[in-house]
This record gives sequence, C-alpha cells and structure tokens, in this order.
Amino acid sequence: MEQTYLIIGGGQAGGRAAETLRQQGVTGRVVIVGDESCPPYERPPLSKEVLTAPGDDTCFNGWLHEAVFYEQAAIEQREDRVTRLDTARQIAYLASGEALRYDKCLIATGGRARTLSDIAPGERVLSLRTLADAMRLRKLLKRSRTVAVIGGGFLGLEFAASARARGLDVTVLEAAPRLLGKAMPAAFSQRLEAKHRANGVNLALNAGPISVEQNETGVTVSAGVDAATFDFCVLAVGQVPNDDVARASGIEVNNGIVVDECCRTSAPNVFAAGDCANFPFGKNGGRIRLESWQNAQDQAIAAARSMLGDTSMYRPTPWFWTDQYDWNVQMIGLHDETVDQWVTRDTAADKQVLIGLRDRVIVYALALNQGGEIRALRRLVEQSIPIHPDQLSDMRVKLRQLERSAT
Repeated sequence: MEQTYLIIGGGQAGGRAAETLRQQGVTGRVVIVGDESCPPYERPPLSKEVLTAPGDDTCFNGWLHEAVFYEQAAIEQREDRVTRLDTARQIAYLASGEALRYDKCLIATGGRARTLSDIAPGERVLSLRTLADAMRLRKLLKRSRTVAVIGGGFLGLEFAASARARGLDVTVLEAAPRLLGKAMPAAFSQRLEAKHRANGVNLALNAGPISVEQNETGVTVSAGVDAATFDFCVLAVGQVPNDDVARASGIEVNNGIVVDECCRTSAPNVFAAGDCANFPFGKNGGRIRLESWQNAQDQAIAAARSMLGDTSMYRPTPWFWTDQYDWNVQMIGLHDETVDQWVTRDTAADKQVLIGLRDRVIVYALALNQGGEIRALRRLVEQSIPIHPDQLSDMRVKLRQLERSAT
C-alpha cells in the first residue's frame, strides 16, 4: 500500500524535507500543505535583495526550485492549513474541511513575526516575515522618504541597511543598551553601531516605552517623551514559533515543538524541524530552538531521513550570517556569558576575527569580511580542544594550521 508523507509548512524546511524524501528513494505520496500560494523559498533575500533590487516588483531569486521541479518530482503542494492532527488515527484535518491520512508527518511551520500588544499592525505598520511582506515593503520603500524600525536585531538592521540603500532617512529604535547584545560581543556590537551611524542611520538605544499612532499619511512613533513622524514603521522584534498545530494535537511544546535528537515529537510518526522545533543541544542536557537558514536546511534533511528510519542524531554547530552595507558578518557557535577570554585577529577597517574561548576551548567565533576563515573556525569549534590564545592571535599562524595540528 502506498505510503503518504505529509509535510506541514511550505517554507525552506518543508521544501528541503520533501526534496530529501525523493532523493532517498521514497515512491509514495509526498504532500506539502502550506498557507502561501508559491513554491518553497529561502528567507534571507527578503530583507536584502528583494528590497533593493532595481527593476519591477517581480524580482526574487530565493526559490528552492522552480515550480516545475515539484511537478516532475510528484511532490503535491496544497495551499491550505492543517488545524490539528489525530495522532492515534494518523489523520490531518485541514482548514478547508479535508481529512488527510498520513503514515509519517513532519511539522515544519517555522515562525511568525512577533507583535507588540500596544502597537497595532496596519498599512503603515508592518512586519517582515514572508515574501508577500517583503513585496509590500518594497513598494513602500519606493514611494517613501522616512521609516522607523523598531528592533535592533539582525532583521531590523538588515532592513535599515536596505532602506538606506534606497535613500530613505532611517531611525532604528532598540530597547536594549546596545545592538545584538545576545548575539555578539560588546566590542563588535559597538563597531556595528558605528557602521550604521556612518551610513546615516539614526540609532536610538535604550528606547522606550515605544508607542505608534498611525493615520492615512504616516505614523507617529514615541519613545518615552520623544516623538517623531515617519512615512511608515517596521516591527522587527523577533519571532515566535508556529506551534499551534502541535498544541491542538496534544503534542508537547515548550518554546516550540519539543523533539529528540532524531527530530521525533512526543507523538508517534510525527516529526518537527526548523524554526518551530526545540531540540537537545550541548553536553549538559540543554535545549535550543534555532532560527537560521542553516538549521532550516540541515534539520529538515535530518528529519526526512529520520522519517525513513535513520537514527543519526542531529547535533549542529550553529552558523549565522548577516549582510549589511559592504559587510559580511558570519558567526560560528553561540555567544553567551560562559566565554572567559576573547582573542582578536586582524583589526583592519573592514576585516576582523573575534574568537571566544572557555577554558581555552573555542566556543564562538565572529568573522567580518573573512569568509575564508569560517570553515577552519567551524572545525576548531567542533573539535572542542584547548588551544593557546597566543597561537590564535598570531597572524603568522594560519587557522588551517591549527586545525590540522589538532587532528
């Protein structure tokens, strides 16, 4: 009897999982149910190329594959929404009223833009999460002169850089005392702040409480006693996991859908991957939910293989990147308070490597316009062996040499 593999969510993770199932030889039905009317795509271009590319409003190069790929691979795509699963009978109930039986199910529903309770979304107060969001913002950028960005994280800063490239006056309001405080060390955060100021962005740190009033012609944004008027406002205050279908189905959730190292949920034959999945991480019994291109890709592949019986454990080395102006910043590992020593390599105006150590073991690294160093840094993080800080700071010693000497 033909088996049905149901994938809930038509984003990057869902698309990669479907592709992997076919690559692994699955001959049964592969069905993607998602609430967008387009094929699966990657999200990084939404805050960059989609907003800044010249030409008409049809520009987008983030598709995993063109639509014909899914036809040729016999991957069904449904524009619908799964409301709940009957995990005992293995039936998915769709918003359209259809009931779809499955043999294996993957929840890859990603996340949705976080909102603020006292700031109502509207035509001039928008978030950026989907391709449709990006296209709306692209049109606003083309006809506006000023914009306020609430949130100084990766998304907010990438949008700010794109808006400056379009010639808009940009103000970023961040409640914390510095940009990206949880993602990078203070020294580089300050350097990034200076980069944005040098490119004409108005930065308001320690901003708050923030309120927004909108009308037909613009928005008034207040931060404490200060208020200013803008053509529109972008909320970039993070995201929350789309775990509603798991909650409605009695599947364990805790800051996302709880899975084991093989991407299995608390329900039989139900798996989860991507931004919505909370999985075991580290050596001390911790858990994490990663929001990144890498995790959406790699965990989806791991989950698809797990659906087919592979018991390999998903143990990623986190990798993030951001492009802002002429800077490419890549990070390996997680920045946290356990770093007890920092080592700096190359402090040129547009290049730098920062390495975070704990007991002389590399746990985090940041590379500015040094993409060629990332592969060696990743392997050094994965090897988790002590390295003398003097070796790391000595520019005569190549990181690749340290990698080879450690093997």
